Amino acid sequence: MLKPISTLLFLIVLFTTQRNFSQEAKFGKVSKAELEEKFYPLDSSTNAAILYKKRRTYYNYVQDQGWELITSVHERIKIYNKEGYDWATKEIRLYQGGSSDENVSIKANTFNLVNGKVEKIKLKSNQIFSEEVNKNWKLKKFTMPNLTEGSIIEWTYTFRSEYFTSIDDMVFQYEIPLKYIDTEVKIPEYFVYKYRPSYFYPIKINESSKNRTINLNFKTKQGNKIINTTFHSQKVELQEKVYSSIEKNIPAIKDEPFTNNINNYKSKTSFELTAYKPKNGIHKYYNNNWNDVTKTIYDSPNFGGQLEKISYFQDELQNLVTTTAPTNEKIAKIFHFVKNKMKWDGFYSKYTSKGVRKAYKENVGNNAEINLILVAMLRGVGLNANPVLVSTRDHGIPLFPTKDGFNYVIACVETENNVILLDATEKYSLPNVLPLRALNWEGRIVRENGSSNSVSLFPKKHSKNVCTLNAEIDDDGTLTGIERNSYSNLLALQKRSFNNSTSENELIAKFEKDYDNIEIDEFKTKNNKDLSKSLIYQYNFEADNQIEVIGDKMYFSPLLFHTEKENPFKLEERKFPVDFGVPWEDKFTISIQIPEGYQIESSPENTAFLLPENLGSFKFMALVKGNKLQIVSTTKINLSIIAPLYYGALKEFYRMLVDKQLEKVVLVKK
Repeated sequence: MLKPISTLLFLIVLFTTQRNFSQEAKFGKVSKAELEEKFYPLDSSTNAAILYKKRRTYYNYVQDQGWELITSVHERIKIYNKEGYDWATKEIRLYQGGSSDENVSIKANTFNLVNGKVEKIKLKSNQIFSEEVNKNWKLKKFTMPNLTEGSIIEWTYTFRSEYFTSIDDMVFQYEIPLKYIDTEVKIPEYFVYKYRPSYFYPIKINESSKNRTINLNFKTKQGNKIINTTFHSQKVELQEKVYSSIEKNIPAIKDEPFTNNINNYKSKTSFELTAYKPKNGIHKYYNNNWNDVTKTIYDSPNFGGQLEKISYFQDELQNLVTTTAPTNEKIAKIFHFVKNKMKWDGFYSKYTSKGVRKAYKENVGNNAEINLILVAMLRGVGLNANPVLVSTRDHGIPLFPTKDGFNYVIACVETENNVILLDATEKYSLPNVLPLRALNWEGRIVRENGSSNSVSLFPKKHSKNVCTLNAEIDDDGTLTGIERNSYSNLLALQKRSFNNSTSENELIAKFEKDYDNIEIDEFKTKNNKDLSKSLIYQYNFEADNQIEVIGDKMYFSPLLFHTEKENPFKLEERKFPVDFGVPWEDKFTISIQIPEGYQIESSPENTAFLLPENLGSFKFMALVKGNKLQIVSTTKINLSIIAPLYYGALKEFYRMLVDKQLEKVVLVKK
């Protein structure tokens, strides 16, 4: 318990710190008290905290060039321990390849307390690096020097761009606490934006208007001859819309398992340009609805234009399948052909890079090239095939119409009864079994006639792991047996994708580590290449750490080394969904032979419980037959995403599941 004088001192320090950061923080100057702070007062568990952030975004008019978008940022971060060092690395993304590359100017400092004095170390220009991401993007990247526990780091940068139609989100929440933020975006009346605040952590955005004057300079011309070389200046009055916010003490967003992309749920405000309306010029309107978005994308020569090129694959297509073959056969043969012919280069895009013809010839391409080739070939045999625009899980969820919301494209075939989704970048995928990266809420089917509609990306079939284990216990408590695991749908895809490129010894080592360091031999794999069947792993095992022997009794968990030991859900409240990616089912059928001279004194009781709204279930059954104990345990989750409304029920569901699996079977000598 704090003594009265200590409590008073703590409150004075906290009040003083709050007061300091309710005003402008001067770049290049920090206080000794800030450096002496050992932990963040409002969250002592955090490794770092953003003490101060100021952002200004505005438009500047440049003679003979037009509008440019400028964003300046000043950010100050306190590093409390070594686990917070990651926050000392900064990356700034810059667009390249247009008429003018984006650029940024950077200044940064590290502050340490050395022998009771504040020491400032400036970031040098040779410590700032450029990294090419692809032909359109590069990173400016730096890591602050002279880091130590207790350091304060800060940077200020000014970002200039001629691509004035895209304003970065105003972000108010991070994985560490934010003490004070002052942010403002000013938009001239010529630019008509919609702004959309997020709702997981509410932020008050103030809207206002202010007058502004810009000067336009020009020369008088007659034909192609300049008759007056003196610049004339004209003042233009306009209004600016101002969006601003000052917030204090925003808590960190806590990441938990099964979150998808945590950036989807951070508190932020997004801006979407809907029109450009200069007073004396042609008005331009941007994507206001999904049909506008998809039409803009489809009309691109690097998207819809690629689907018109078909001559390069005609000979192979004719030899592959006839136009009179059943629909399923056409899909299966063409899908298999494209997956095996083409190699994905790992690059995400909704547009082709080098074009389908060249990619086909070289047998390698980005995801758009591969899947647009697939669409064109499926159309070539008379199927109603179309591209599907997708935002990958690491890209976020496009909540409103915007072409920038999509970064990936897959294929689909529309039949009379359903939509069959296909992604040929993943050679172990099947129709309607997409890789996890593409399972992100909804995609958008784009058709040649200009129509479009949303399509659910959530799988309807459960991903299953079915485990059968037969074991016996020796007198000394050693467990030996044989186990067979069968995987289907997404689980099979993921296992094949990872394990088929791994040596058998490495795979055995991984299983041994994952399963409480058991020892495995006679390892066998079945159907690792036959995608029409479940993937199967089978092996013998031995373990001396699964059975606890105390006196004349033995104790063990009924699911042995498959026991779920910890509830993954720990927050009291969760404001964003639980995203499992797919519906799934784990079923364990375990048969354990009791050692001679022992009998079962007690075993966990049979039980079953459900999540509300048929979201999931858990069933546990223990049965004794002679000298064998048989366990059947089944866990099912029936939806890919579970809403925050049911988080409390899900957390309790897992608590009961873990408690049941941790209960002990007790054997006693007769």
